[in-house]
Amino acid sequence: MLLAAALLPAIALMIYVYRKDEVEREPAGLVLRVFVIGALSGIVAGMVEGVLFDVFEAVIPAGVLLVVVEYFVGVAAVEEGCKYFALNTIRKNPEFNYVFDAVVYSVAAALGFAALENVLYVFDGGMEVALTRAVFSVPGHMADGVLMGVFFGLARKREVRGNTVRARTYYLLAWLLPVIEHGFYDSALSLDSDALAFAAMATDLVFIAIAFALIRRVSKNDAPFNSPVA
Repeated sequence: MLLAAALLPAIALMIYVYRKDEVEREPAGLVLRVFVIGALSGIVAGMVEGVLFDVFEAVIPAGVLLVVVEYFVGVAAVEEGCKYFALNTIRKNPEFNYVFDAVVYSVAAALGFAALENVLYVFDGGMEVALTRAVFSVPGHMADGVLMGVFFGLARKREVRGNTVRARTYYLLAWLLPVIEHGFYDSALSLDSDALAFAAMATDLVFIAIAFALIRRVSKNDAPFNSPVA
């Protein structure tokens, strides 16, 4: 029961995004591969985070600065970097030829990561944790994946068309913007402030709503990279 509760949110969201790819649906095997790489990257992230937390706590006094550095750099930057790595494995794949394709693969990487993370948290905290994470954490990972995917897809489109300067900017934003959102959410929840905790959860829900709107908009208005449509 706990395993099902841990995995169902990620699976349901993945199916939703996959079905939104109506123009030229991606190979299920390739999507699954990115999902698995995203999950495995969570193991790497956990090890790196442990080392960074030890380093930060050795050089930064306890307080707000330590919390912010730990969760922006030690958690958000690392975890979004791992998801970015999983997404980047399909960058030159010929199947990746639409902007929304990047959203599908990015969400696969994010939800693979979230699925593994969710199993660990739910088995430790039980059904109450499963319900809370089903509303906030797992959809939050998906939303970060959508944002990463949109900018990664725009970057690849510019790269294919020869605009390497704009492409580099979008590739950077594909990683940086999710880091900012993720870092704020984790830091705010960790600072022992009811007001910040409320702000974090409210921001997360708004961000999730924006992600669903982006999914609908980008999937509906998508075009191949070599299309004259901007």
